Amino acid sequence: MNLPFILFLAIQFPLGAHAFDSESWDAETWKPFEHPTVSERSFTAFSFPGQALNLVSGAMGFFKVESVHFSQGDRIPGVEGEWIPAVVVDASIERAQRKTLELRLELAQSGIERALLSKERADSAAELANIELERIRVLEEKGDASKSLLDQWVQKEQELRVAAAELKLAVEDARISARLVESEIMVLDEKIKQSSLLVPAGWYVERVDVVPGSGLTMGSQIMTLVDRSFFKAIVPMSEDEIQALSNGSMKVTRVLDGQRVKLKSLLVDSVPDLQTNRRRVTISIPAEEFTLLPEETGGGLELRISLEVKDAKGGVRIPTNFLRQRLEQWIVQDTSGKVYPVIPVRKDGSSWIVLPGQLPVGVELVAPAGS
Repeated sequence: MNLPFILFLAIQFPLGAHAFDSESWDAETWKPFEHPTVSERSFTAFSFPGQALNLVSGAMGFFKVESVHFSQGDRIPGVEGEWIPAVVVDASIERAQRKTLELRLELAQSGIERALLSKERADSAAELANIELERIRVLEEKGDASKSLLDQWVQKEQELRVAAAELKLAVEDARISARLVESEIMVLDEKIKQSSLLVPAGWYVERVDVVPGSGLTMGSQIMTLVDRSFFKAIVPMSEDEIQALSNGSMKVTRVLDGQRVKLKSLLVDSVPDLQTNRRRVTISIPAEEFTLLPEETGGGLELRISLEVKDAKGGVRIPTNFLRQRLEQWIVQDTSGKVYPVIPVRKDGSSWIVLPGQLPVGVELVAPAGS
């Protein structure tokens, strides 16, 4: 899997618990492991356009590029949602085939007209034969016509009815033939339409791989476009770092000038890397968040992503009223009265950051007796 180059810096700074609720200082009990110190972890990544589109020839055979409408760096004009012709491929053969099909369609339509006229004549003949048959049947009943004459007209009337039915089928066949030609014309029209390769309005031409006269075969690269309306950066993160994303402490700044940028969205991959067990976190940033110089495009900008991660190994926070000093030793007391020694690291306001030592996880402290 090809990923943008990412530089991962494992930098940690103890920060304390910034999101601490001041009202909890006056609580009667304290759970130190619910208030671990946090460390800042910093990552460096580089931005790249949010979306990319590669135009590749997918047709069998050999085709020649007729015209290229845009050059590298151009912005595709139009409003969002429009598709604009960018490259036109020679379709002279398809156009010639279409003219041939147009002639075939005219012949098919003439065939329909001829079949309709023949059917009308046959219907008229069958109708007249039926009238004559009825007249002869009346004469035969009166004895003015022979039985053999009646039989002849019965046969003739049946033959004319069958001929009319056959011509009705001939009309349907002619119409089907015309529809088949129309269908072939539609297929050619679609091929001619596809000879103009369309690209989305608002995107930028990143690379052009053809010029007028270039030959195209299956798989030939034609053009690459990018969407600069937003940008992405990818950072591999561990499980504890991904959990820390929910605390809202992540900050993204531009390394060059320290410019703070706001995120559009975050996406965490479900499948970790098989070697590092880290998962990719994709950060999306609106283009409006970057202040760019005229020659800058928004891609390749160096970004620093910082994140506050809970770090119980680095110490926990305990308010001063839950601590007591006994000789050279600092101690805390749990709700059962058991005393534990702790090692203070530094004072942070009205609390201490301490190394928990033998403090069990989940312990609940009370103010030591005599404090």
